[in-house]
Amino acid sequence: MSGASELKKKLKVLNSTYKIVRVTELATLGKLSYLREKAEAAVSYYETILKSLNWMKKTMYLMPDEAKVKRVTAIVITSERGLCGAYNNEVFSQIDQLIQDLGNEVIIDWVVIGEQGNRYLQSLDQEVKANLQLKLEEITVETTIAITEDLIKQIVNQETDAVYVIFTKYLNAVNSEAMYEKIYPSLSAEQENDAKEFDYILDYEEEDEEIEKLLLENYLCGLLYSMFCYSVASEYCMRRIAMKQAKDNISDQISDVIFKTKKKELNQKTSELLDIISGAQSIRKDE
Repeated sequence: MSGASELKKKLKVLNSTYKIVRVTELATLGKLSYLREKAEAAVSYYETILKSLNWMKKTMYLMPDEAKVKRVTAIVITSERGLCGAYNNEVFSQIDQLIQDLGNEVIIDWVVIGEQGNRYLQSLDQEVKANLQLKLEEITVETTIAITEDLIKQIVNQETDAVYVIFTKYLNAVNSEAMYEKIYPSLSAEQENDAKEFDYILDYEEEDEEIEKLLLENYLCGLLYSMFCYSVASEYCMRRIAMKQAKDNISDQISDVIFKTKKKELNQKTSELLDIISGAQSIRKDE
């Protein structure tokens, strides 16, 4: 009976775990559409600012010579916790790719969001300039503004020649793609080609440098915020997939335990019945 008792205890634990995993899966699934809407809204905003930047590109003071890039800032967006499948591993592969593409001559100042990314970079003996202790779902526009202001200071003080972001773009409820993207100084070629020539002059009281700085700050802020939103949507997507796989695995284990429990009980009853039959046959022989 001890074997059957252990199987019943295991079944009880599995049923409880199944309920927890199921609730987590539904909770993550419910937030995906909202997070995608936030990301797309931010993308629309930064694309508008990008057009303005392209109109002013010929007079920009903050755009360095890309051929002389010696130091870059790389923002890495990872998860603060696990249970999200291959989400972090795909970001790690993009970290490796960026290091390889930039080569040994370029110094990389790493800015990491998420403890998982911090641990990985340390394992590569990469120096982390800033480790932002933030959960992706807690990043707000205000948080993004603070990060952007720090980037602008580095650009104005010529402390960095380029800015890269490694993030995960949410595509749909079952697909996402990790990538790295250069957000400064390169502007989107597609947007640049769409820029129109105007026969009027923009009139403003501020100095050219201040206007450019303001536009660049708005562009970077909108772009970064969209990347944060995409990353958190991707994290939830991966976590939902991981929870579904865990749920299916637990379901298989529950079926296996139920089968073993029934088999154990059947064997027990069969054994008891055989004992009764054997005892009856012995009594008859004695008579």
